[in-house]
Amino acid sequence: MISEYLTIIGVAFIGLLVIGLSMLTADYDELEPVPAGPKLYEVRTPEFDVEVEPGTYQYDPITGETNIPENVFSLYQLYTIDNISSFDELRLNEADEALTRKLKQSTSGWDQFPDNVRNLSHVWTIAGHGNVLLKLNEG
Repeated sequence: MISEYLTIIGVAFIGLLVIGLSMLTADYDELEPVPAGPKLYEVRTPEFDVEVEPGTYQYDPITGETNIPENVFSLYQLYTIDNISSFDELRLNEADEALTRKLKQSTSGWDQFPDNVRNLSHVWTIAGHGNVLLKLNEG
């Protein structure tokens, strides 16, 4: 009986010794910093929260063509457009203009969107991509 206890204690000691030695000899690389995720503008009503997507994208206002992925989520996603230098050269196509007008109506809840989004000088939406918002690259 005592020999069984000593055997169990010996096996446990050897296990701990192996773990300790492997930790001492392990080659720990510096951990890579985790890149920051998208910024999230939150409001009281989650359906009007807006996630700011990193990077810049392109949009052709005449054809509506863009390299923005389709948003399959209910959360709005805000993309920065870099191929249009000013809002003066932006002439939305009929579908995008109608959707943007509808979005910015008070009956659509525009007043419930985060101030950071509503206070952008120019923000619009586009057809066929779900809940997406676009803004000009002002930086």
